[in-house]
Amino acid sequence: MTATATEFFTSVLPGHFDKGVAALRGKSGPGAKEALDDVLASKGAIRLVIEGEGETWLVVENGSMRAETARPDGFVVRMAFGFTGAAAKGAVALLEESGRMDDPEAPARFARTASARAEKMLAGQKLEFHVIVKDLPDDQEDVVVKVGIGTDAPPEKPQFTAAISFDDLEDMREGDITPQQVLGRLRLTGDASRAMALGMMLMQPPQKK
Repeated sequence: MTATATEFFTSVLPGHFDKGVAALRGKSGPGAKEALDDVLASKGAIRLVIEGEGETWLVVENGSMRAETARPDGFVVRMAFGFTGAAAKGAVALLEESGRMDDPEAPARFARTASARAEKMLAGQKLEFHVIVKDLPDDQEDVVVKVGIGTDAPPEKPQFTAAISFDDLEDMREGDITPQQVLGRLRLTGDASRAMALGMMLMQPPQKK
């Protein structure tokens, strides 16, 4: 049974994150401890706004994620995302039907999106843009996601717009292309130079101490 968008954000996603942290704790080998420490040191909140349905705040602290219904006290709001109700519902259905949530490596990859290193690099930065996912299966309408970094509100008027095909996202997920190659395939409108520079900087491996 497909979860509603609200159920997905408030229950499924936090559970997926915590499962990923547990998986990171069990990993060994080069870089494993550094990756885990980076996630454990991450702290902040993400605001998710679904038009017509309300909002959810995802709070990350001490390697765990929880959902709140109101802005949490004592947390920096790192990012804000906005969706229409139809886009959120379609994206959740597509995600669950694809089976990618069942990939054994998916939880750990998702957990690593919480990064103290990235938070430090993005401190003081403010980016407001829209991402348009095009060419979805079954002739579904394009999905538009309003993204704000360093702000607590999804932007209505973006600094730039980035369009990408669903197939390119799938190729990156499967490992057929790199995130750097995905950046090269984005169709950009507006001034995205600062965002591209930050994106390339974030994808650089951390310096060894």
